[in-house]
Amino acid sequence: MLVALHHGGHYVVGAFSEGEMIGGCVGFFVEPLGEVLHSHIAGVLPGHAGKGIGRALKHHQRDWCIERGVRTIRWTFDPLVARNAYFNIQRLGAAPTEYNPDFYGSMADGINAGDASDRMLVSWDLDADGAPSSSVAVDDTFKVLQPTEDGTPRMLPIPPDCVDIAVGIPRDIEHLRTVDRASAFAWRHALREYLEPLIASKEWQSTGFDPSGYYMFTKICETTGEEQVHAH
Repeated sequence: MLVALHHGGHYVVGAFSEGEMIGGCVGFFVEPLGEVLHSHIAGVLPGHAGKGIGRALKHHQRDWCIERGVRTIRWTFDPLVARNAYFNIQRLGAAPTEYNPDFYGSMADGINAGDASDRMLVSWDLDADGAPSSSVAVDDTFKVLQPTEDGTPRMLPIPPDCVDIAVGIPRDIEHLRTVDRASAFAWRHALREYLEPLIASKEWQSTGFDPSGYYMFTKICETTGEEQVHAH
């Protein structure tokens, strides 16, 4: 499949160290053709994580797309994995565009087995200036979802007059899956309950991902017929 994709002009790249492939990234063109690349796989071997290799791969992919006139890269990721949310949204500046429950159906691999394969679709505007920057600190938001002392999700309704909210996730969902599968499953459905309508809504705008583990949202208000984000 990789040979066929590469031969067809799609994006297939590996990262190597001393002759060993330690990371890779694969993407293919989607509609609207000539404008968007869907990045399906991007990752590095566990022993090489945290060394900037993933970031180098994504920026290589960005440069490759720009050379070909492509201005948008989209991809999906598990929204419960905090490090990926921070990297995708805060470091690269990709914007959440869809929340897809159980996107791939049942998966039997060591990471996803026993859990629903929910995925967030993000869109990376290659002409954008940079990552989002929320003007509100996470401590000044209303936390509608956050971990309790025992690590389970604490869910609260969004107050009707609330302007800034934060949707929290566990710091390490992958570890939680190995020690408390039931709690990890509860987190999946709690996060889905908030993110699916928030991302689909025209009333809320994503303003980034706080490194403490919170998706940040600001309500959009209508003034004089135009939608404007509340100023702070």
